[in-house]
Amino acid sequence: MKLKNKSNYTHKELQDVLTQVKAHIQVTGDEWANVTIVNYQEQEDDEKENVKYFDVLRSYVNIERDTTLEELERQVFERETVIKTYKTKKGLLQALLNDNDITGSYYRLHTVI
Repeated sequence: MKLKNKSNYTHKELQDVLTQVKAHIQVTGDEWANVTIVNYQEQEDDEKENVKYFDVLRSYVNIERDTTLEELERQVFERETVIKTYKTKKGLLQALLNDNDITGSYYRLHTVI
């Protein structure tokens, strides 16, 4: 479930989140910001063939002016909790489009692991 796969586009999405939040911090003059990241994740089972998991995960992270991408990735992984599990990829993608699983403001990511 780690978001360390550099070929995965989540790396770029997380970089975008970090850039946007740092710009916001700079404009407001704040030292840090609390951010909610919701990850719509598809993952294959390492031990069982043809078994996939489709989960919605939420992480509360703290981004400071000097936070690096690696630190943000670690925070996301360490703090993620499963909000909902879907049986199919279609269900997960429909949830991503409908945006009804989590209330409030947050950044959404889609990950394939």
